Amino acid sequence: MLDNLRNFGRSWIAKIFLGILIIAVAGFGIPSVFLDLNANTVARVGDQNISIRDFDRIYRAQINQFAQQTGVAPSGQEALAYGIPNAALARLANEASADILSQRLGLGVSDAKLADMVRRDPNFASALGLFDASEFSAMLRQSGFTEAEYLDLQRDIANREQVALVFDGVQLPQVALDIARSYENDLRTIDYVELNPVLFSVTDEPTEEQLAQFFAENQDRFRTVETRSVTLLPLTSEALAAGMEISDQDIAAEYERTGDQYVVGERRTIHQVTLPDADAAALFEAGLASGRSFASVVSEAGLQTSVSELGVFEQGELTDPTVADAAFALDEGGYSMINDDAGGQRVIWVSSVQEAGQQPIEAVRDDIAQSIASRRAQDMVLDVYDEIEEARAAFQPVSEVAERYGLESYDLDLTRDGAALADLDVLPPDSTQRIVEAVFAASEDAQFTPAINLGSSRTVFFELHEVQPERDQTLEEVRDEVVVAWQELETELNMTRTAEDLVAALDFGDDLFTLATAQGQTPQSSGTFGRSATATVLGPDVIQSAFQGGEGYANYVTTQDGNVVVFQVTDVIPAEAEGTSQVATALQTSFRNLLYSSFVEGLREDVGIRINEQAFNLVVGIE
Repeated sequence: MLDNLRNFGRSWIAKIFLGILIIAVAGFGIPSVFLDLNANTVARVGDQNISIRDFDRIYRAQINQFAQQTGVAPSGQEALAYGIPNAALARLANEASADILSQRLGLGVSDAKLADMVRRDPNFASALGLFDASEFSAMLRQSGFTEAEYLDLQRDIANREQVALVFDGVQLPQVALDIARSYENDLRTIDYVELNPVLFSVTDEPTEEQLAQFFAENQDRFRTVETRSVTLLPLTSEALAAGMEISDQDIAAEYERTGDQYVVGERRTIHQVTLPDADAAALFEAGLASGRSFASVVSEAGLQTSVSELGVFEQGELTDPTVADAAFALDEGGYSMINDDAGGQRVIWVSSVQEAGQQPIEAVRDDIAQSIASRRAQDMVLDVYDEIEEARAAFQPVSEVAERYGLESYDLDLTRDGAALADLDVLPPDSTQRIVEAVFAASEDAQFTPAINLGSSRTVFFELHEVQPERDQTLEEVRDEVVVAWQELETELNMTRTAEDLVAALDFGDDLFTLATAQGQTPQSSGTFGRSATATVLGPDVIQSAFQGGEGYANYVTTQDGNVVVFQVTDVIPAEAEGTSQVATALQTSFRNLLYSSFVEGLREDVGIRINEQAFNLVVGIE
């Protein structure tokens, strides 16, 4: 049998059969073997390949930019959700499409021009502003480019810029520029009145039917939130230290051991008085010459209320060297005159001098006690943690252990907003969310709740006593609150109805000042303002609404703080035809960019794009 097969394989019939088989494989299998994208290619746009290296470079640059802006470096999945890798690939695909067009059009840049572009690049300039070959090489090494790669990249950029020149002279239609200029620079003036809620306040009690209907329609406003009754026990070295008592013997021993730390330099209590005129200066000069006391000269000059105490300082603590030199050259009670930078004169007086030396133990007793307590607390915190955990495991109340170490526990009714934790100074300021999450994650039936680790030897233990679930309150529970809410709503409705009536009367041709006065309101006139006005008593809501119509336009606005403003446009000042407009300039620039981007995207659709999903996912870091 095998000999027959071997002989058949040598025959011309077998060779024809094998040829047919190869053609079939080529027709169906070759694209996946020879024509697919290779492992180093992320995508192919027309006949242009986008390499993994180029994609990784752009993608990493955009990831770094995102991290700098947000402070967070996203994972691969997060970056994909934000669209970062797709944006990087779209950028490279658009560049490849522009490269294809530049090749078809025969665009290019000469070697001489390319060399001139590189020489003019300020990134490669020396301190003298001239091209520096060593700086050029260093920048290329830092960027990961060879010289040939960099020059090819610059050649491609130059070719794309030539493609973009097609749109260089494109102008946004004048009507669009006029609209933008008008939007930014038009001005308005309005007459307005802010309705006073006091004049519309409803104090009548609602009927039972009204109250019941209002309560039913606004039940969600009177729903309780889940509340958990807990006992919190914060364990920190600071809390341990606060509960310690340090003996006099320990303080004395520590003072003896660390006394060198409490040696201070000479300190002086310094005062100053600014001399108002030449006559006052003459009095102090005469006083210094005759040896009179500072107090007598100040009294004669009538400057008793002008003397101010600068404080108690060592010489090195004074930032003004002139004052320091003058004050520390005087004896106790002495004074001297110094010149101000502005041309005036001051008198410096030293009222007392504290000699240099070691501070007495009484002056530093509290500091020493705090130092000892902090050191002991640091050594104890882990042992106390273990002891509390043992007590909790034996289902003993943690308050007993807390009392033993002078720790304080706190009984709280905690809600998910963590408001009850706001007054606990022993907790780190950023710990509220973690404590709330742990407490609300605990099972109501749990016999043992996990400790909350806040880092840096900071822990919070808690016992969960009761869970009050959220629920709809009954009308009888919150009757007073419902009555107040109903009255507030009726007040708002009264203001709104009055505002609607005023606007209708203004549209009919009545005068706002007459209408407002009849309502007991005080009308006002605004100055001119634009859409982006900030330095005005008018809020942004009123400003934006005023630009919804022309002269004579009337409307009312409920502002963010709940007030109602009725206004009428009294003057419209159109923008100058030749005035500058940042909005128009930005639109003109973005219009060219938009046309070019749309053109390049159209090119990309024409030439087509194929993506190597495996290489794409490898760079992004997703499975």
